[in-house]
Amino acid sequence: MKKLRFIFILMISFAVLFASCASTPKAPAKAEKVVLEDTVFIGDRPLDVANSLGYMPAYAAARFSQWSKAKKMTKNRPLGCPNRVTRKMKDVIPKLIAEKGVKKIVVEKSAMPYCLLMKMVNPMDIIEIVKDKDVEIIVIDFSQGNRKGIIETAKYLGKEKEGIALADKYEKEMAKAEASMKDIAKAKKVVVLHTFVNPKTGRLFTFGESKGFYTDEIFLNKFGAKNVTDILNKDKEKLFKGNFTVTDLNLLTKANPDVIIVYGKGGEKLKEKFAELSKKNAKFASIPAIKNNAVAYELPHYIGCDIEDAPKLITKWVNFFNKLK
Repeated sequence: MKKLRFIFILMISFAVLFASCASTPKAPAKAEKVVLEDTVFIGDRPLDVANSLGYMPAYAAARFSQWSKAKKMTKNRPLGCPNRVTRKMKDVIPKLIAEKGVKKIVVEKSAMPYCLLMKMVNPMDIIEIVKDKDVEIIVIDFSQGNRKGIIETAKYLGKEKEGIALADKYEKEMAKAEASMKDIAKAKKVVVLHTFVNPKTGRLFTFGESKGFYTDEIFLNKFGAKNVTDILNKDKEKLFKGNFTVTDLNLLTKANPDVIIVYGKGGEKLKEKFAELSKKNAKFASIPAIKNNAVAYELPHYIGCDIEDAPKLITKWVNFFNKLK
């Protein structure tokens, strides 16, 4: 368990590092975003909506390690996730108030649990931490659905009309995307893997996502599919953030999935490993997902943060599953 915790934290640390520090070429911007210089956002959805409306805070705490597009959503380096600033390092936000002139804190109120991987985390806990500080606290309510939260965020930014238009667009596109989920062929068995390659050693680490977490809740349950990844938990390892270490890929023959979902940067290395095992083991080669090329290496890891892009992400999943035999 300690090994899994260390490797998983290492994986997330590198993800955050690359998300905040990588020198990626900038795509042509439609327009420069207005920076809210004295503001911190705590939570994902208000941050996403603000950026869609042309604004970004100076600082933010959100689920950056799991939400790749968020790396461009703040002026300064991400503060980590809400767990860090509300539970692990409670002095982070008070220091920003004292040293960086932060005057406003925008907080997401979400339907709980805010995070399936760490169910005790609640962005609203920041209020108790800063209640005695000289700051304005703005609570944006997403607990009653995204439409309300979109419009509240827009109203706070002085863009209520644009917020209503965004909410209308979101609801229309989401209704269409979610309706398309109902047409997916049912009863598929699915294995969900997360991969990480240590940039220093090149070593591949593979983790299995247990049932009941984001891939299940957002996609597989609605597709009528069954997550059989737990069969790969050879040592009955206790889960860490919904995952366990996969030490024996040959157990895929026992799980016999119709589909394998592969997240992360280790897809190419895992593809090579699958090819190697298929050559050595006819039973491995006959796994439906392997035999039918039903291994998805490019599907987005979506945990519900995105608002404007959510329908497009769902459509990518639907299109992949619709192509399956």
